[in-house]
Amino acid sequence: MEDSPGSDRPLKRVKYAQQEDHSIATLPVNMATGIIRPTNNLPGSFTDAPLFETPWPLQPGLPSPSQMLLSLPEDLNPPPWVTALPAPLSAGLDIEHHSATPVQPQTLSHQVSHPSRLPRLLPAVPADPLGAILHSQDTRLQRPQKTLYSPFTGDEDRLVESNAPRYVRPENGQVNGYVKFNWPSRRPSIRPSGPDPPGVVVEEIVSDSTQTPAVSRSSSIVSLIGPPPAPSRASTMTMSPVFSELSWSMALSPPMGSISPVSSQDSLQLVTTGEPRMLPPHFGFQAKMDMMDRRLWDFSGVYIYDYLPDERIRQRINERYIMADMHFSKLLASPESSEIGKGSEVITMAVILSMQDIVLTERRLKKPYTPRWLEGFKQGEHFLHVTDPGGRFWRDNNIQLTNLRISQSIIVGRAVILAQPMMELPSPDNLEPVQESSRFGWLLYGTEKTMYEIHGGCGFSKKLLHTMSQITYCAARLQQEPEGAIVPITARYLLRELLEMRQWSSESIPWEVTQERPQPIEWIRDMPDDFVIDSDHDMTDATAEAWRFASIIYLQGRLLRLPRNHPDLLSNLADLAKCIRIMPTSGSHFTAQAPLLPVFFLGLLATDPDHKYVSQAWFEQVVRTPVRSSVPPLYQALKRIWAWIDAEVEIPSMPTALQKSIGMRHPWWEHLIAHVHNKEEETLCLT
Repeated sequence: MEDSPGSDRPLKRVKYAQQEDHSIATLPVNMATGIIRPTNNLPGSFTDAPLFETPWPLQPGLPSPSQMLLSLPEDLNPPPWVTALPAPLSAGLDIEHHSATPVQPQTLSHQVSHPSRLPRLLPAVPADPLGAILHSQDTRLQRPQKTLYSPFTGDEDRLVESNAPRYVRPENGQVNGYVKFNWPSRRPSIRPSGPDPPGVVVEEIVSDSTQTPAVSRSSSIVSLIGPPPAPSRASTMTMSPVFSELSWSMALSPPMGSISPVSSQDSLQLVTTGEPRMLPPHFGFQAKMDMMDRRLWDFSGVYIYDYLPDERIRQRINERYIMADMHFSKLLASPESSEIGKGSEVITMAVILSMQDIVLTERRLKKPYTPRWLEGFKQGEHFLHVTDPGGRFWRDNNIQLTNLRISQSIIVGRAVILAQPMMELPSPDNLEPVQESSRFGWLLYGTEKTMYEIHGGCGFSKKLLHTMSQITYCAARLQQEPEGAIVPITARYLLRELLEMRQWSSESIPWEVTQERPQPIEWIRDMPDDFVIDSDHDMTDATAEAWRFASIIYLQGRLLRLPRNHPDLLSNLADLAKCIRIMPTSGSHFTAQAPLLPVFFLGLLATDPDHKYVSQAWFEQVVRTPVRSSVPPLYQALKRIWAWIDAEVEIPSMPTALQKSIGMRHPWWEHLIAHVHNKEEETLCLT
């Protein structure tokens, strides 16, 4: 039990700054409460209030320490947030691994005037009247200008020729995995008698009243304009009922006049007013398209070719890919793409081309080349950064942000951030703390409530996604400064944030109610092992919990350097396994928000056979569905890792016998990644 603010428990000192002569200025901290008490050695006064009684600091404009960059101009006093350093949350974390030598007030003042000697951590947030001074250290940090080129430009065809279908079409015409579609069974078509008029194609429209009805046409195309009302259904796609082999028999369509026109103004109004939703049925139909393009507009051509390898389909897909890449290259060079508040078109193009490279697993670049999909998403990150208006949830709650911008930030951030756990950290010699700490700041838009809302673009909250990026950055800073004090302090804060995090969804219970109720893991633990989720809101909550536990495990393994068999890590792996065990692996509740990275973590780090079994069973069930996705190559990589991980990554016999200083512990996660990098042919895609 923690002591009250007035506790007389012994004080411990937190290292604040270190001079060239190795003298240390310290702040006295009650280790039971995390309270900093006033001392004659420090200028100014410090409050004796408990830490973080509310989720965010009470001072207007002041951020939480998870957004801090400890770097001050020469004429400033110590940062005001030193009164709210977090209390310890995990055994074995050390924040005093130097002998503390008190210094005089003038010594501390002299030290603070040299920001280059202070350990930089996370992005600074200006609090008036210092905002104007520190604003340049916020998200608008200027990076070196460079010429951007499309990573998707190449001489070879993007879609390679196939002499046989990649997948056998299911008898009932339904695919119900990561990607969902439904086309009619092979039955005689209903056509008028007599020959077709010259130059006119009659579509082969077939029906089957006995099969499960397809999702309505209005939900057959997924929009990029914002979060759907129900995240669990965000990526469901349905193939047009007129999709059949016979409907591709001709390449030209009837004159455009035979198709009901929809004005661009009406289409625009349909997708820009009201709540975010799927694209309307006739969106884009005012464009000039022949029958082939109209089929590809209804559904992605890459998936069609997997079941129907017609050369005309492949050629058209490659033609459209070249056109898209040419347009993307023009947008990269356009000055307008880098203007504040703009860049939506170039970011969308980067997302679309990168996503296609992810699913075209046979065309992914091998090492030593950087994958196209990652380069494309990084270019999306670049434009989100340079066009960022700079408003943040702790500074201005009235920032107006479009649904498109929100979705872009989550889709881009998800791809880049989730690739980092299995990639090498930046070299300590090359790591630029100021620039690196400003990354992904554009995720932090909106109020506290919106930051914790589960988003359909990723299956968890923006705050959790940003926290994962902070874990990676802190691991890089720890590698750069193993004996620094700020990273261990921030690690405690991040761990507390993840342990107490309440994510919420509009399809489940309101935000205010979520804060008062137990976390979803409480009811998940009570479910029998043979229970399978059968509701949208339960699937949404369980998925978000799986991501939360995956983030905790990532922090414990990479940042705190707890071994795979440490009791704390095993306990969280058990909860993650429980989340995964009760999830369906097909059907209407299984979508692209399925927790691929958490399931991969569960199998990768498993020392308990049951944890490995749950991960393996999930992968086996998912890959049975005959549809292309990023799951099969990742599962194959995991099986190869299983063959050597126990021999190459030591499992200590005494997992709790750890160095108090986390910087002195064995960085086994980095050794694991080094082995993966040497043994695998390509960068692992975890999205």
